[in-house]
Amino acid sequence: MLVRALPTSLGILVSRLLVLFYLVWRLDYRAEIKHNFRVMCGRFDRWFWVRNGWRVGRNLALMTKLNRPYGNVIVDNLVVYEENTLKRFLEQELHTIMVSFHFGVWEFLPQVFAGLGFRVNLGIGAQKNGSLDRILSGLRRNRCVRLTHSIKQVISWLKQPGLTGFMLDNTSQGRRVWVDIDGCHLGLPSLPFRLAARKGVRVVPLFAFFESGRMRVKVYPAGDERAAAQALLDQVRARPEEWVFWAKTAAVVGQ
Repeated sequence: MLVRALPTSLGILVSRLLVLFYLVWRLDYRAEIKHNFRVMCGRFDRWFWVRNGWRVGRNLALMTKLNRPYGNVIVDNLVVYEENTLKRFLEQELHTIMVSFHFGVWEFLPQVFAGLGFRVNLGIGAQKNGSLDRILSGLRRNRCVRLTHSIKQVISWLKQPGLTGFMLDNTSQGRRVWVDIDGCHLGLPSLPFRLAARKGVRVVPLFAFFESGRMRVKVYPAGDERAAAQALLDQVRARPEEWVFWAKTAAVVGQ
């Protein structure tokens, strides 16, 4: 809330410093960042956690501006790199399941697709802190985005035209599916893939990142768990600073 209230440039600086101070304090998270970076990118970098924290601090600050004039400008001036099937889903009024990760400026994604004309639903986990849960829910509901913590509600939404999105980084809860790919053993929550199989569709991975003053959204072709893991690996290797590497213990394991 402090960063949200500050002017954008000052808020970014404050957020960056807060994230770096936090990582200085959390030796376990710094070790996890180094481990995950080495496993996914194939090299060791003692100070990568500084670059990672600096970028994540900026991204967190940008995402606090959801529903504010600066945040609306980011959404309205985005660049979408989309796969042709995305247009087909929209034109034929089908339902699609999308998944994202704690990568880049992920909280903007629901507003992006609501602005493109989709009916957007989010299946999200509840935060342990009730105040934080209310704040995040308020930010995410912009542009008529619907939220639920209920699997039953998600299943009912799948019967309607639109888009249902999931975040795949809540690795400490629920069932996981493990994917071995290019030297990595990645654990992903299995719920979106199980629901997609029930619906008879495949899952679309997507990523949002801020580059050269504009938000850019990369939409991958629909696929299975392995395709989602490959998309994550490709994006992390291309832009490793964008991914929130910490708090993912046992989610990324070297082979």
